[in-house]
Amino acid sequence: MILPSKMIPLTKSLFMNGEQCTKLLWYAQRKELPEITLSDRHKFTQGRDFEKYVKKLFPDGVDLSELKNEDNIKETQKLTGKKKTIFEAGFQSQDLFVKNDILEPVNGGWNLYEIKASTEVKPEHIPDLAFQKYVCEKVGLKIKKCFVLFLNKEYTKNGEINPQELVSKKEVTDEVNNVANLEEHSKKYLAVFQNKTAPNVSIGKHCNKPHECSLKPMCWAYLPEYNVIQLTNWRQYWKLFEDGILDIKNIQKGTKLTDKDQIIKEACDKNKTVVAKEQIKEFLASLNYPLYHLDFETFDTAVPIFDKSRPYQKIPFQYSLHVQQKDGKIEHFEFLAEGGIDPRPLLLENLKNQIGKAGDVIVFNKSFEITVLTRLAEDFPEHKDWINEVLKRIVDLADPFKNFYYYNPKQKGQYSIKKVLPSLTGNGYSDLEINNGGDASMQFFYSNIKHDLANANEIRKNLLKYCCLDTEGMVWITNELKKLIK
Repeated sequence: MILPSKMIPLTKSLFMNGEQCTKLLWYAQRKELPEITLSDRHKFTQGRDFEKYVKKLFPDGVDLSELKNEDNIKETQKLTGKKKTIFEAGFQSQDLFVKNDILEPVNGGWNLYEIKASTEVKPEHIPDLAFQKYVCEKVGLKIKKCFVLFLNKEYTKNGEINPQELVSKKEVTDEVNNVANLEEHSKKYLAVFQNKTAPNVSIGKHCNKPHECSLKPMCWAYLPEYNVIQLTNWRQYWKLFEDGILDIKNIQKGTKLTDKDQIIKEACDKNKTVVAKEQIKEFLASLNYPLYHLDFETFDTAVPIFDKSRPYQKIPFQYSLHVQQKDGKIEHFEFLAEGGIDPRPLLLENLKNQIGKAGDVIVFNKSFEITVLTRLAEDFPEHKDWINEVLKRIVDLADPFKNFYYYNPKQKGQYSIKKVLPSLTGNGYSDLEINNGGDASMQFFYSNIKHDLANANEIRKNLLKYCCLDTEGMVWITNELKKLIK
């Protein structure tokens, strides 16, 4: 066993940072990344929750996760000599250090397992395992096979969690063995550690792959207010960027753009809103009153916590419903679950009493609401017929904006309600304590389900304000569209 050096080692997480971007690696190694969000902490928590069930599949395993690195390495050396299955086995070779999720003794060597709280094996899982295997073999272990253990997305909770059914396994030995340049990359990343300044790395597709980088706001801040990355055709906007064209106004006349990107350019060049009145008029004429403006808030967990639910299933805990009559009369209904019980049965009962039998159900970006309702129909078949009727009545208020019948430069290439509402009506979310769906999900979960946040009552008030604005905003958008065609 090679003893640790005094230099900060290249760990598997730092190695993976380097695989994405050496600038990210430099900041991560110095512990100068932005503070992690509640959503980030949630992701880590989900991984740990899944690991608990995976470990039950290896009942003889010895867990070293609580040991500091130096003690871990020493204890790992003892246990590998005894051919024990180890959780968080630690190995260091010079300036390289890994902890393996699971190391299992087999005839002639060891099997290496990586636990991932995802519902599939992803491309980035392979170099992660390859680096671990590389370090293990440098210290003398023979790795026979490599596996990824991940969530079975078809698993449905019914009573106690069954680890055998929850966990899926895939062998990836061949893929791992095909990863090249591990030594070259390791040396490169260790060299980055010595730099007194961060590497100068241009922005690019790697900023979002395999994960959106936490440095992105800093690295992208130099871009013009209306820049080519706001175009819809990503292949073209990266080509323009690589050609040195950053501002949409600097795209040369005659450059072939998609119809939508041509609208974006026209709006930016003239600093005006582009409106297709006839198409908007046709959309509005197709609406059937009363309009039921509906929005759900949901949370999800890797390991399902309620019966009749699956890994990462969106569990609706809140809705807002604004009912808009043709004469302009508005009525508002809302639901926000209490913690501790499955919110779906009561949510369904309330919603069923508030959506009438006639009129369109208006949502913004319908795929989300359709997915939530479809799952509710599957899990609560007693409501299936009613839900299926509601699904037939869904109209997507995002369609006029998705099709660029209306485009304001302030939208910056996007058609989410967070961009459309302030651009069209002047009203927005900036003054709210909770102003996006991710925060709503996490704040509810950690105040009402996990009780980790102390200000639960204040959070509930903020949740009601946020979700209400989503559907009230849809009423305002509908009314503003009517004004545009007069």
